[in-house]
Amino acid sequence: MRKHIQKLALIVTLGSGFALAQGMPQQQPSQQPPQPTQDQSAVSSQAQTGDVQGTIQSALQKDPSLANSSISVQVSGKTVELSGTVPSREAKDTAERIAKENAGEMKVKSSLKVAGGPGGAEKPPQNK
Repeated sequence: MRKHIQKLALIVTLGSGFALAQGMPQQQPSQQPPQPTQDQSAVSSQAQTGDVQGTIQSALQKDPSLANSSISVQVSGKTVELSGTVPSREAKDTAERIAKENAGEMKVKSSLKVAGGPGGAEKPPQNK
């Protein structure tokens, strides 16, 4: 009978130790920051793209010489593209300069058109 009590005591002790171990928090290997996944990198890239696009659009809208302009700003990869119409060659140069100043490391590509042709002055309508 004494052997049975010792075996039972051993089983209870081992069982209690196991149950206690299961309830304890486990130690983490090392507390390194998680590496960004491709999805997280894509989201970060999209956020940066939006920031650059918004910054350039805001800067263009603040410039009085571009008040009568219709400029679209698109960011794709490492390229900023300006498109639309501006009233003069000077306005085109100003828009391109503003975009370059706010694009950081990105390349600026301009597809801006000057209203009324290369001189920038609109041609009066011709009556026939």
